[in-house]
Amino acid sequence: MIQNTKLIVFDFDGVVCDSSDECMVSAWNAWERSESRENFCDNLKRFSPKEKVFFYSVRPRVKGAGEYYILCRAFFEGIDIKDQKTYDSLVEEWKEFIEPFKIIFYDVREQLRVKNIHNWIKLHHVYDEVIKTMHFFNNKNLLYIATLKDRESVQIILNNHGLKISQERLLDQSQIKTKLEALDRIKENTGYLSNNIVFVDDNITHLLEPEANGYKVFLTSWGPTISEFIDLANMHKIPILEDSKILIDKFGE
Repeated sequence: MIQNTKLIVFDFDGVVCDSSDECMVSAWNAWERSESRENFCDNLKRFSPKEKVFFYSVRPRVKGAGEYYILCRAFFEGIDIKDQKTYDSLVEEWKEFIEPFKIIFYDVREQLRVKNIHNWIKLHHVYDEVIKTMHFFNNKNLLYIATLKDRESVQIILNNHGLKISQERLLDQSQIKTKLEALDRIKENTGYLSNNIVFVDDNITHLLEPEANGYKVFLTSWGPTISEFIDLANMHKIPILEDSKILIDKFGE
């Protein structure tokens, strides 16, 4: 019965896997192309420790591939992104560049994947316990994914770990602009009530609207975590999920 079960909706980047390395390589290649250079790279060797620290610290704030423009430009202009307010102000200031950069980003990602798919897969660090949890709910037909990543990347990574999810249960960047839009679509398509849909994400800014609209939400903390996100979750009384197996304990029956 719908009333007695919960749909479990996972974000992907930062929740199912840490794709920071792949995104850093793809973002750099996209930046080079956007600057009319073709210095293509396919690994982490060209990045300095300073570049890596900057990228890893800011990446959890990114909402969609186009926003990697913000990271690249901020780094090369020496702008310190110290909090969400600073980041959001740059998104607003540079918004005209985000959509064009997104197109380039996906093109160079495909180039990277075609060049050596095994190398591309290795740039993703999957959380094995999360995959096990996803298998559990997928076997019960209760698993959905809502992501601003591209469908093909998600499916390749999941298939590589033996998890096949039907296309109608994977909403990607070509179908949604916000996570609330994704959850509303899932609600409409399944007939589940908002409080019977559970959404987990590592970015607190994706959780505030769904929580305000009656969805059960959790902020994950097993991946790269920004302390500011933890503080905001506590402020809004959004539970912090430290282990994906808790989802099975809470909603697995």
